[in-house]
Formats: sequence, structure tokens, C-alpha cells
Amino acid sequence: MRHYVDHCLGAIAADEAVLRERRRAVWAAFAQLEALHEQLGDIAGPEHAPPGGAPSTLRRDVHAFTGRVDELALLVETAEQVDTASHRVIAVHAVDGMPGVGKTAFAVHAAHLLADRFPDGQVFLDLHGHSPGRAPVDPRDALASLLAALGVNPLDLPEGVEARAELWRKVLSGKRVLLVLDNVADHAQVEALLPGEGRCLVLVTSRRRLVELDVVSIDLAPLSADEAERMFQDLAARPVSEPRALGELVRLCGRLPLALAILAARFRNRKALSVARLVEELTDAGNRLPALRSGDRAVAAAFDLSYRDLPPRRQRFFRLLGLHPGEGIERFAAAAVCGIDPDEAEAHLDALHHEHLVDEILLGRFRMHDLIAEYARALVGLDDPDPTAAALASLLDFYEQAAGIAGDLLARGSRDDETDTGAASRLPRFADAAQAMDWTDEERANLLICLDWAEEPERVVGFALALAPYLRRTGPWDLVLRVHHRAVGAARALGVPEVEGRTLLELGKTEFYADNYERAQVVLRGAVKIFTELGDHSRVARALMSLGQTWMQTGDYSDAEEAYSQALAAHEQAGDVRGVAAVLVELGTLHYYQDEYAEAVDTNNRALRIYEELGDHPGQATALKGLTHAFLFSDDYERAHDAATKAQLLFRDLRMRLGEAQVLSLLGSIDVARGRFAEARDSLEAAVRAYDGLGDRAGVAMAMIELGIALRHLGEFPRAEETLRAALALYEELGEPAGKAAVRRELAELLTASGKLPGALALLDEAEALYQKLDDRYGKAATSSAYGAWHLASGDPGAARSRYAEALRLARDIAGPAEEASALAGMARVARALGEHEAADRAFREAVAIHRRIGSGKAAGLAAEAGLE
Repeated sequence: MRHYVDHCLGAIAADEAVLRERRRAVWAAFAQLEALHEQLGDIAGPEHAPPGGAPSTLRRDVHAFTGRVDELALLVETAEQVDTASHRVIAVHAVDGMPGVGKTAFAVHAAHLLADRFPDGQVFLDLHGHSPGRAPVDPRDALASLLAALGVNPLDLPEGVEARAELWRKVLSGKRVLLVLDNVADHAQVEALLPGEGRCLVLVTSRRRLVELDVVSIDLAPLSADEAERMFQDLAARPVSEPRALGELVRLCGRLPLALAILAARFRNRKALSVARLVEELTDAGNRLPALRSGDRAVAAAFDLSYRDLPPRRQRFFRLLGLHPGEGIERFAAAAVCGIDPDEAEAHLDALHHEHLVDEILLGRFRMHDLIAEYARALVGLDDPDPTAAALASLLDFYEQAAGIAGDLLARGSRDDETDTGAASRLPRFADAAQAMDWTDEERANLLICLDWAEEPERVVGFALALAPYLRRTGPWDLVLRVHHRAVGAARALGVPEVEGRTLLELGKTEFYADNYERAQVVLRGAVKIFTELGDHSRVARALMSLGQTWMQTGDYSDAEEAYSQALAAHEQAGDVRGVAAVLVELGTLHYYQDEYAEAVDTNNRALRIYEELGDHPGQATALKGLTHAFLFSDDYERAHDAATKAQLLFRDLRMRLGEAQVLSLLGSIDVARGRFAEARDSLEAAVRAYDGLGDRAGVAMAMIELGIALRHLGEFPRAEETLRAALALYEELGEPAGKAAVRRELAELLTASGKLPGALALLDEAEALYQKLDDRYGKAATSSAYGAWHLASGDPGAARSRYAEALRLARDIAGPAEEASALAGMARVARALGEHEAADRAFREAVAIHRRIGSGKAAGLAAEAGLE
């Protein structure tokens, strides 16, 4: 249908009068086709499915959208220009007009109409420029929401507005995205959100004229009288036989879509009500609330009529509902703020939805229009002394308790139910951690607003600790740091050491996630001191484990091992078996970092058995991932593959995307070791995409190293070098020493094979220095072999022999058969270069035998090189 419209518009003559008339005719025909489509139902497939699986956060399209023919035609023409332009085009249209005129409805309808022209995504964001009780969204926070909508992990967002804006423009570069920025306060709020390049269409809605922006302005006036009457008739869903009364009704409503929708709902739901009676009531209602004057007093009058129609108990519910922050409300929160049962709240919400006094933005989740919320809030206390303070306190109590339940499930997978039966009936129930995560995602904005509202120290601490498990998963870290710094201050004001220790523990974990390792250590030591003085062995263990993670990340392995050992003993003393398993997984990681593969296998197996006894599936997946690492580094590829496959299934069932991406990368590494380079390339490319979608730069870098190795073995040298250099740049940003060493060594091997010897030597020197600092024997062995290859390529077999001998000794020390075989193959090549053919033959045979024993993919190629087959 849309192609038909475009074809017709393209054939219209240049004459302005003719153009306008033909546009009206074309869009009238299109409206008939849309009506036919609606009658056919779902025959054509899901109406709102985004093209190609692209992200779409558009609100639901407006029922019975009416008018705006010229404005929609303008946007269709603009979309055609964006679609066919030979150069990159950014089309920005500012939709402005008075409150209630339908700016958001127009933008959403236009976005749905044009969605298929923007296959890379359609994003809607409410900036709350004129939302009662809400400050406008800061551009920095708005950029975080937009980047998250297009798949950027909030954990990896830069801190400043300019840095986020630069990342936003980079993400949009070359893409075709439709962006709706709704309810904008002024040009300053939206400037940083506009794309820099690409083929994008941006619709900005605001009550103000954004003359400071370089945009095309679409000034929405009230509907024409004919359009307003048609809209009322369409929404009424029953015949209107009073044309004169309908005309007067439309006049009194100022032809504003919001007022018309409210009155049409009353007319539809009350069969005995006539349009003439509506006109009479509207005329008598007047304007009780000057604060709602917006150029047409009939808007407030329409609200007042609907309010007067409600039974007294629902009127009270409506008034108090206006106190809610407004980022979507469901029955439990509505019940809390109004002090009633959730079932009654649900009935009231459904009734208000029928009256068009709330919108259902998702199934069971509602939102008041900002004008209606302002109207409701102004009514509080006018007719009776509604307990505003008590209602807000009840709302804060609800969100704090519900967040605590969800947080316990996210942290431990279970919860010791401490709520009484009556309180439990007023709180949402979560079957598992996945449901808890879904609820907290939906309520995130409300929870953070309530945390901002909290003033008493107990309330601040309660909210921060309840939200901590969720915020650890989602970030961004600058926000989480602000939350926990505030919580530490509140805890100190309370003067309760146990509470201060808990807030310090959460702050220390967050400093670690934010790569502030020195600050993390200071804070965590403070937590250890407090918990030690209190004799709280379990929390001492948690703080020590977090300290160990900071030391392991910075290469201080002996300090990390001491911290883990103490944490393990403390958890065992406290009888915390889940804590014991968590420390064992970290110890397993430390073991294979230190080339202690048998210990890594044993430690992860112990953790796995505990998690299996507890029925803890996320723990099992994590332990299996640790086992995969241990088996892979000890060159036991069959068992590595088996553990990785089991972990992948668990992560997939649990919808833990990060774990699934990590295991996908490991499977690619296993295929590299087995010599299945094409399969490895496919897995690793998928892993890079998965990590990139999560915004996990460290994961991207790690997968890119393995991808570079696979590409080198496939003979794709230029792409391999490009991939490894990209990984090198990432690791330089991250500052992670083991990754910085590994990528330098792999890039040096590639450059040596490509004959770029000077650049290779510099990289090897840097890698060796890093491995020496880390005391990483596996890395030292691999680097020595790489040096051997470089010296051999440089025509110095004597120096090469010395390096290969060193690699052989280290490989045998750590029981690493793959590195042992690589060193033997190097020794064989040196012997052959020196004319020592018998020695070369023996070394080749030994190397081939090892490769065959461990199932390495290098066996066949090495045998052919040696002339053994």
C-alpha cells in the first residue's frame, strides 16, 4: 500500500494548489486501503514486527488516527529523499503545537507508517520536557537510553555528554534509523541527540518552537472541524445523529484530539448519553483549574467532566494516582500509592483506561498523559484532606520491598521470605531470577526516581542495597557509583557499622567494575575491617573475594591467592556453601592464569558439584565455563568441547547473553586448536557480534585475537592483521596486562610469517616484558617459540635454537603438550636449516605424535612438512 502512495505522490504536478488537492485524494485512498487491511486482521502477518529484526521501541500506533494529510505527505516525501539520496542525509522535523493537539500521536503514527524504510531500527524516547513532577531528562542520560536501544551495553558508556554524543553518532554512522524524540523541553536538551551522519529521519515533538535548531518545522494546529467530527465518530463506535450538537461539541473542545478522545470514550461507554447532553455538561463545567489553561479552557473542562463521572472511590484513586512518578504504573504500585488491594487497583486502572484517563503503554502497564496527571495532582486535597505524605511513603515502601525481593533472587537465585502474609499479597511474585530481572527492567526508571526522592538515611540505604544486584548487571558504572557513594554517606549518618560495611562492600565492587582498582582496594579493605570487628565471617569472605578479583585483574596473583584462600576459609566457617562455590570458581580462574591446569580442573569440578546439589543453574554454567578454560589450556580439546557445549545450553536457557557469548568464543578457540579454522572463524565472528551487541569491549578484544589466528591459518593475512591490530587498540584502552601481552605475541607471529620482521621484534619485546611481570609461564613459552620463529626467519638458526629450547623447557614445566609440540617443531626446523637431518627427523616425529595424541589440527600439516606422510 505504501508503495502505491509513493508512486502517486511522485506523479503529482509542481503546482502547489494541485499538489495539495492530489495529496488529499491520495491519502483518502490510502485510508480506505488501511481500513481494508484492518478488516483482514493478521492475514498479512504481524503489523508491528520491525523489519529484519531491527530494534523498535515505538509506542503502539494510535487507534482512529485522523487528519494531518499534508503533514504526513511531507514526511513521506522526506523519507523518499532519505531513501534514494546518493549521499548521506539527516532529516530532522520538529513537531510542535499546544498541549493536547496530538503531537506524540502524530509522530508515532508517522513512524509506524514509515518504519519499513528504516531497517536499522525505530526508536522512541520520551524526554519529559513538560512532565509534571519530573525534571527534563538530561542529555547525558538520554544518550545512555538511545545507545542501549541500539545494543550498546550501558556498562561501557563514557561519562560525559560529548563522549556519549560522539559514540551515538558513531553507532548511527551509515545506518538508516528513525528516531522519535518526544516531549522535548528546548533545543539544548536535544542538540546532542541528533545523528551526525547516516540516512536517518528524526521527529522531535515539543510544546515550544525549536527555532534554534536547523530543522523543518511541522506546526500542528487543532484539527479542522470536519476532521474533529470524524475523529469523534470513529472513536464513539456508535452512530451520532446530532450533527449540530456534534459541531458545538467540537468547538467547545477546541478541536483538540485529547479532549475529543476523552469525551468520545464517555459517549461510547454510556449508551443513554447524547451528544447534546455532553455539550450541556461541557458548557456548565467551566474551568476549575487555572493551572491547566493551555490556550483552550475546554480541555480542563473535559477532564473535569470525566472526573465527575467517576464514583467517589475511583475519584480518590484517580487523584492519588497523579502522585506516581509516571514512568508506567501497574496494579501493585497503584495499590500502594492509593492504599488499596491490588485487585481493586487493577479494576480502577481498567476503568480509567476505558475513560481515556490513562493510556495502556504495555499489557497491564499504564501511564497518565502529562496534562491529566497535572489535573489529578491539582485535585489532591481540594475536596478532602487526602494523605499525600502517607501515599508517597507507602509508594516508597512498596518499591523498596519489591526491589529487595527481586534483588535477592538476582543475587542468590532464592530468597528467605521475611514478609508477612498480608504484605506478600501486596507485592509482585517472581517465579525465578528471570522474572525478577524483567520486573526490575520495567520499573528501573520508577525505582531510580524513588531513590532520588528518598531523604531519610534508612530509606537511602535500603533502596541502594535492594537495587545493588540489579545495578551490578546493568550499570552504567557512573550512575551506580553515585548511588553507592550516597548510600555510604547515609550509612555513616546512621552510625550502624554493619550497614556501613554493607554499603562499602557494594561501593568496592562497583569501583572494581569501573576499573578503579586502587579505590576499590581501599574501600574493600574498609569493609573487611568492619566485618572482621563484627565477627561476620560470611561478609568478610565476600569482601576478600572482591579484593582478590582486583588483584587478579592487575596481575598480583599471590595477593589474589591469599585473599581467595581466606575467603574460602571464612565461607566454610560460616557454612555458606554457595559462597564456597563462588570462591572456588575464582580460584579455578587464578589456577589456569598461573598455568596450574590440573588444579583449575579440580577446583571448578568442586564448584560444579556444589552448584548441582544446590540446583543453581547459573552457578553450574559458570563452573562449566571455568572447566572449559582449564581443559582448553591443558590441550584436552574433547573435554573442553563437552564442557563448553553444556555451558552454552545452560546460558541459553537462562537468557544470560554474556555467558553465551563467552562460551561461543571458547568454542571458536577449541576449533582453532583442532585445526578447524573455517568453523572457528564463523564461531568467533558470531562471538564478536554478540560481545559487540552487549557492549563488552574486553570480550570483543579476546574473540578478535582468536579470530586473527584463524584468519592467519586460512591465509587471509591482511584481514588477520587488521583484526589483531583492532584487538591491540582495544586492549590498550582497557589496560588489561594479559590481553595486551597475548595480542602482541599473536600479531608478532603474523608479521613474522608475512616477512615484516622489524615490527614483529618490537612487539615480541613488549610481550615478553609483560609476561615477565605477570610471571605467566604459558605466555613465556609461547613468546619464546615466537622469538625462535623470528630468529629463524632472520637467518640466525643459533639464536632460534636457544629460544626454542627455552620454550620446550617451559612447556614441559607446565605440562602444556601443544606448546611442547610447537617448540619441538621449531627445533626440527632449526636442525634442518643447520643440515642436522637425523635430529630434525626425530624432533618432527615427536612433535607430530604429540599433536595426534591431543587431537590438534596441526598434526597433518606438520607431518607433510616433515615428509612423514
